Amino acid sequence: MFNQNKNFNINNQVYFSLSNVVNIFNHEIEIKRKKGMRSLRLSVKHDGRIILSVGRAYPLFLIKKFLQTKQAWLEDSLVKIKNRNSLFSIQHTASEITKYKKQTKILAEERLKYFNQFYNFKYQRIAIRNQSSRWGSCSSKKNLNFNYRLALLPTELSDLVIVHELCHLQEMNHSKNFWAEVVKTMPNYKILEKNLKKV
Repeated sequence: MFNQNKNFNINNQVYFSLSNVVNIFNHEIEIKRKKGMRSLRLSVKHDGRIILSVGRAYPLFLIKKFLQTKQAWLEDSLVKIKNRNSLFSIQHTASEITKYKKQTKILAEERLKYFNQFYNFKYQRIAIRNQSSRWGSCSSKKNLNFNYRLALLPTELSDLVIVHELCHLQEMNHSKNFWAEVVKTMPNYKILEKNLKKV
């Protein structure tokens, strides 16, 4: 068991503590333990945050082994994020955020009404948020959340985000059934997904 009063030093490279943050190669990595997850997934978000998703009981030595093989990939990914002029890296003023939130609310309502003609899904509240790395989300209560930056995207990409979250009302996952719903109104969603990642 972990001692609550200690940090853990593994080969002087990886430090683990109960804060669920790993420091490796001078980078902080947030650890998210998820029930039922059997593998590891390392990702770099638009704002430069590094997240490692693992199962709740995943062994420490395997986490260490995995991270030590990912240094080159991690450094390369961080350089790409730094050099990319992402919409998430742009700092807007309070008045700009308010303006974009209003525009995104109107956009989301109009496009949801249009696309839901083909699905007829039921949803509750629509909220516009200032999220640092997510374009949208769908809650188990059938609330739809969208990033205010949606108003700054090309129409085909904002439509993709809206359809994506709309389809989560039916499938709260990314299974084949979920993508089967998406493709009904977004037959070129794979290309659009790639383009969205470049924004």
